Formats: sequence, structure tokens, C-alpha cells
Amino acid sequence: MSNRALTLWLIDDDDPIGLLRGPLHNNVERARELAARIYGDAVLVPVAATNLAAAMTGNDSHAYVGAFGSASVISSPLFASRRPSTLTKTVASVAPVKVATLLHTEPAEAVGVFARWEGGELRRSFASDPIDIFEDSGLPFVFESPFWGGEHPLRYAEGVAPQPLALPFHPAELAEQANREWLGFRFTPPALDGDVDPTRIPVTAFAIHPAGYQPTGDEAQQYAHSAAQSPIDRSPRPADTLPDAPADDSTQAPASTPKVGRMRRYFGFGPK
Repeated sequence: MSNRALTLWLIDDDDPIGLLRGPLHNNVERARELAARIYGDAVLVPVAATNLAAAMTGNDSHAYVGAFGSASVISSPLFASRRPSTLTKTVASVAPVKVATLLHTEPAEAVGVFARWEGGELRRSFASDPIDIFEDSGLPFVFESPFWGGEHPLRYAEGVAPQPLALPFHPAELAEQANREWLGFRFTPPALDGDVDPTRIPVTAFAIHPAGYQPTGDEAQQYAHSAAQSPIDRSPRPADTLPDAPADDSTQAPASTPKVGRMRRYFGFGPK
């Protein structure tokens, strides 16, 4: 079974994989600033220090953010869209970076989504389940060729007949391969030699409260305890900076329309 994933990466580094392989220092205040560009007047309260892999298992409405200077990551329900092209203005409004990448997988529905923006323009997006393609925009990357060529065939549960109109691959596997190509890892094990370890990518969980909310002492204590328990070094580097947000403040991401039912018949992708 594939792992759930939902990440938006904002990248101004020419070697993001090299950056993620090294020691990472999450600047919590800059992470909060980045989240504020998405949530506007909402009050963002840090409630936990965790890692990116653990954040993917969270079944909550928190925003998980890590700011590492020339690269940042956000996991927010606002980006759970099956039509990534509709997020273009939202992504550009968060930060004017060289590259932004989206990964969204939903194992229960066998959905895989990935997208890449370069200089604020959508370069490639793909979203589908094994039967229906929701979006397929831009020219495919070279790494996609083996998937379309049938080298990563879709597997079915025992007793389920193959669907004649199904894709020749599991869309979540393709989406995670995009993440591996661009960022050096996927969330679904096993990892390859040299893969970045997502459990070593520190992020902060922010609770989202309405404007005017006053954080409590208990929340501060909870976060302090969480930070003390986490083995990941989150101290900021002096060079950590966030690019200025564009003047356009249209940051509300459109909601996706969930699709339920038949996709539980498909296995998640396996080791590759």
C-alpha cells in the first residue's frame, strides 16, 4: 500500500537534493511567516515539532511547515487538489521562487497527483486514479517514460479482473517518482541507496485559529515539550531568508472534489 502524502515545496536552491541530504535547521519563525501568507489573518500557534514523514500520518487540519533558507515545505489541506493548475496563482502568491513542486497521494482512492512550476508558470501537472485522468498538462518528463511504457504495471487485488481502460501504472507511484527525481525521496518504502530520509526533515505543526485568538500557556508548554523531545536540530542558520510575498494576496486554494468507491480494489504500488 502506498503512503499518504501532501507537500508543496518552494525551492530557490540549484541542488535541493544536496540541501536535503545535509543537516537541516528549521527556522520556526520564518515557517510561521510562510504559513501566514497562506492563512491570512488566522492565528498560527506552533503545537508540535516533528518530521515530514510523521506529518504525513497526521489526520488533522494542522499546517506543517519547514523553512530551510533556500527551500521550504508546506503540508496543508488547502493544497489537496486533483487539478493542480487551479493552484498556480496560490503557489505564486506564497513566494516568488525558482521552482515549486506539489505531491498529493491518497491511498484509499489510489489517487496520485504531482505538479511542477518554474518561475511561477506551470511546467507539468498530472492527476489521476487508475481509471480516470483528472488533469494532464504540459510535456511529460523523461522519468515518466517507463511508466507510460508499461514498465511499472498496475497490480490488482486477487480475484479482480484487469480493467481494459486502466492506466499502465499506479498514479501514486508516478507521483512519488516525481518527488524522488526532484527532491531525492519518496514516502513509500523501501528507500533506495542515497535517498533523502524524510524522517530527518524537521517541520513545525501549526494549529490554525480564527483572527483574535489568544494562544494559551498550555499550548506554549505543549510545543516546548515537543521541541525538547525531538532529536532533530531546528536551530536557524544566519543565512535563512524568505523571499518577499508578491503583491497579489489571493491565497485561498480551491477545494478538490473527492471521489470515493471502487479504487479500494487496487493494490498500492510495491517496491521499486
